[in-house]
Amino acid sequence: MLTRAQIKGIFPKASEADVDAFLTFGEDALKKSGIIDVVTRLQYFLAQLGHESNGLTHREENLNYSAARLMEIWPSRFPTLDVAKQYERNPEKLANFVYGGRMGNMNDGDGYRFRGRGYIQLTGRDAYREVGRIAGLNLENDPELAAKPENAIKIACSFWTWKNINPACDVGDFTAVTKKINGGTNGLNDRLQWLSKVKTVVTVAPKPATSTATTTSTSTASTTTAPKPDPADAPAESISNPAVMEAQKKLTRLGYYKGMINGIYNQMMRAALWAFQKDEDLPQTGRLDARTREELNV
Repeated sequence: MLTRAQIKGIFPKASEADVDAFLTFGEDALKKSGIIDVVTRLQYFLAQLGHESNGLTHREENLNYSAARLMEIWPSRFPTLDVAKQYERNPEKLANFVYGGRMGNMNDGDGYRFRGRGYIQLTGRDAYREVGRIAGLNLENDPELAAKPENAIKIACSFWTWKNINPACDVGDFTAVTKKINGGTNGLNDRLQWLSKVKTVVTVAPKPATSTATTTSTSTASTTTAPKPDPADAPAESISNPAVMEAQKKLTRLGYYKGMINGIYNQMMRAALWAFQKDEDLPQTGRLDARTREELNV
């Protein structure tokens, strides 16, 4: 299981209540979901939790927005300042407006009742019902349970199972994982930064607590399980490639890539390619495939 030092190393601002609950209930939940079996799954899971919960510091969605911020987050719902001002600093009214009538919310007040809670912001009656079923918690009838520290890690793992996220982890597709959680790629750069941080702390899949072996955050044993590289047309993360370097330079000039120009195909490069392909109406593979290389002239 993860150690207290590892959890605090990744999430230094997490409260002791959250760290204690993670240590107490985390191992069983991570084992049941299969997350702890493969290091890439665990790394992706912890990185997504870091973004969704702001480093295990938020277990409930903050809906206390200014009018200007509402226009940034939901531009289609708040096209003008006058419309946005009707909902600013009013979490209940806002939630019922933006979440009402969808995601299984069918009754008046469901939008606020089933607002985002937990380390992975569980939102909507459907999600509360299905994830609660997997977690063994009656979340649909008592949604407040989702915000309690002792339930947060169990619910996050159950959400992971509900969305069947492990296969995307096993092929190294962090963008696909993000889309399964978020429905899009909102906050992808921040999620990638969390992933980089997690990888400095978690280098091997932890062994069960009953094992006599110990795992530390600085382990470099030969049993380390490396993330699987992305499929064809993409070099592995440890190999520099001239074509990738040229693509990084061009994507940087175009504003898509913000990482190091080193010729290494990594998750940040994948995200940049995915966004470029979307804007250019190319097949969104996230890889430096033939059509993308032709468009970039590399």
